[in-house]
Amino acid sequence: MYLKNVFIIIIIFIIMVGCSSSEQMVSKVIEKLIVVDGNQEDWNGKLKFIEKEKVAVGFQNDSENLYFCFVTSNKSNAMKILSMGLTVWFKPGGDEQVLGLQYPQSMNRVAPQKLMGKNRNQDGNTDFEMTINAMMQNQGEFLLIDEDNVIIYASPIGSNDGYEMKIGAINQQFVYEAKIPIGNNALAPMPINIFPQESVTVEFETGEIDLEEIKKGGGMNSDMDQGAGGMHGAGQGGMRDGAMRGAHAGSNRMGLERLNFSINLKLAN
Repeated sequence: MYLKNVFIIIIIFIIMVGCSSSEQMVSKVIEKLIVVDGNQEDWNGKLKFIEKEKVAVGFQNDSENLYFCFVTSNKSNAMKILSMGLTVWFKPGGDEQVLGLQYPQSMNRVAPQKLMGKNRNQDGNTDFEMTINAMMQNQGEFLLIDEDNVIIYASPIGSNDGYEMKIGAINQQFVYEAKIPIGNNALAPMPINIFPQESVTVEFETGEIDLEEIKKGGGMNSDMDQGAGGMHGAGQGGMRDGAMRGAHAGSNRMGLERLNFSINLKLAN
C-alpha cells in the first residue's frame, strides 16, 4: 500500500510538471522614462524569449504602474492577435479581483488571409506594417472584464485613465506595448490591485475564430464589426462559446489555434 501511494504521488507530480506552461519572471525596475509608442527600443536587454510560443515578453514597474512589452516576428501569432483579439489577464493571489485587459478586440467575420492580401507594396509583396495599421483602424477602445467575461470598464484609447496601449510594426516585428496602473496609483479610476514586490499571474490569451461565420459572411464585412473575444471565446457581437467546435481541424491547418501562455511575475520593489 505504501509503495502504491508513493507511485501515485510521483505520477501526479509528473503530470503537474508536464502540464505547466507558465514562465517565471521578475519585473525590472524602471531606470528611464518608458514611452508607450509600439516600439521595443525601451526594452533592449529586458525581454525574455519564450521558444514554444515564439514571442518575447518583458515587464518593468515603478510604484504606480506596470509596463509590459510583447514582441513577435511570427506572422501567424500577429494575425491571431489582430483578428481573434487578445486578453491579458492579471490574476493576483488570494481573493483579489481577476481582471482581463482586452485589446485589440476580436473582429467579427474577418478572414486574416484576405487582410494580408489587401495591403501590398509596389513589388506586390504584403507590407506587414500596412497590414497592421489597416487592422488597427477600428481599434479605438479597450475593455476591462472580470473572470466571467463581464465588461466592467470600457474606455477610448488615449483617455486620461492611466492606461496606455500601442501596437506597432518595427523591422517586420509585431510590437504591443502597454502601461497598466497598479494599486498605488491614486489617479487611475480602476487600477489592477497589485503592488510592488507582490506576485501576479499574467496570462496572454487570444479569442477564437468562428470559421463557419467567416464562410457565411464572405470573409471581411464592410464595416469591420468588432467583438470581444475573451477567456472562454465569448464576446459582445463577436466570437461565441464553442466557436471552434466542428472547425478545429480547419483552424489548425490555417494556423489559427489559440495563443495562450502564462507568466508567473514578481513585481520589482
